[in-house]
Amino acid sequence: MRHITLTAVLTLGGWVALAGQATAQAAAVQPVTRMYSDAQGETHIETVMMDVGRSNGFSATDTDYFSRFASDMDLDWHPAPRRQFIITLSGPGYEIETSDGAVAQLPPGSVLLVEDTDPAHRGHKTRSLGGDTLVMFIPID
Repeated sequence: MRHITLTAVLTLGGWVALAGQATAQAAAVQPVTRMYSDAQGETHIETVMMDVGRSNGFSATDTDYFSRFASDMDLDWHPAPRRQFIITLSGPGYEIETSDGAVAQLPPGSVLLVEDTDPAHRGHKTRSLGGDTLVMFIPID
């Protein structure tokens, strides 16, 4: 099993605290929205709880990078280019729609684990929630 120390998730806790959204005491787990595709090619969303500051079975690769989602972003069906975490840092956020019809909104402080990478599958849609949104991508293997 692969290992990662989620430095970015720990850092996320600091960002949220700076924004006045965190409690005085750090949480032991971080809710993470997981988007994945099943063997039939349908994408789904579920919330999983990840231990913060412990090995969790993921290995960081390449470089983390930042991106700004434009206020008019409205992407049609597409699979993700790689497994990755997407952390919403600022702005109104964005939403994803999976092929099973589920929709998840990801405001600042949200962590999305993206695993619907099969190019033969339909993937998901991605839309802005009305303003520019800053996100951080963390590729994983």
